[in-house]
Amino acid sequence: MGLAIALILALLPSALILRYFIKRDAFPEPRGAIVKTFVWGIASIIPAVILALILIAIVPSVSSGDTTGAFARAAVIAFFGAAIPEELFKFAVLFFYCRRLSDFDEPMDGIVYGVTASLGFATLENVLYVFDGGISIAIMRGFTAVPGHALFGAIMGFYFGLAHFLPGRRRLYWAAYLLPVLLHGLYNTPLMALESNVSGAWALLSILVLVVGLVTARRLHRRLRSAQAPRAQRAALT
Repeated sequence: MGLAIALILALLPSALILRYFIKRDAFPEPRGAIVKTFVWGIASIIPAVILALILIAIVPSVSSGDTTGAFARAAVIAFFGAAIPEELFKFAVLFFYCRRLSDFDEPMDGIVYGVTASLGFATLENVLYVFDGGISIAIMRGFTAVPGHALFGAIMGFYFGLAHFLPGRRRLYWAAYLLPVLLHGLYNTPLMALESNVSGAWALLSILVLVVGLVTARRLHRRLRSAQAPRAQRAALT
């Protein structure tokens, strides 16, 4: 019974967040495309883990003897063992699958598919963590890691959509990748440092990153949502 509850709690945050973004799209994407993007997001965890292991193996080790060293070591693990490979393969889902869809026809689609791919990744990751840590881990990650993946995916999708649809703005693909990497790495670093007995107060930095991500993602989402309004009005009249 406890395992079933933990599994539900592991899946529920992704379902609720995904529903939020889908329902706020004036021109909803086909269910099949959403499902396939979600599955590709799940599958992306495999090459991400492989690349993470390679990067960690080739990056020079950092001593963690004091607080500064602990944070330096944590940053290496956070960026090279998580943020860089994970966001790279989420980006790959958008670049090699989503942008080729006929229904990928406006910038808002970048946010919807970016969130979907990220939540696919986050869902499998969350299930694995919950099976290992139980209900308490499910509850904690439901308010932190899973929303974090979604917010980073929304930011990625915003810039990806602009890069895809605006002439001469292809360089925004870099923003679509690097900004989520930066936020993801900054979010993970204090949490990784806790494993080296750094004060738990530093975890507040991770919360701050989530707040920044939330404010940024919400502002970008509203910007594209407002751009959809005139088009939606015109569609209603035809």
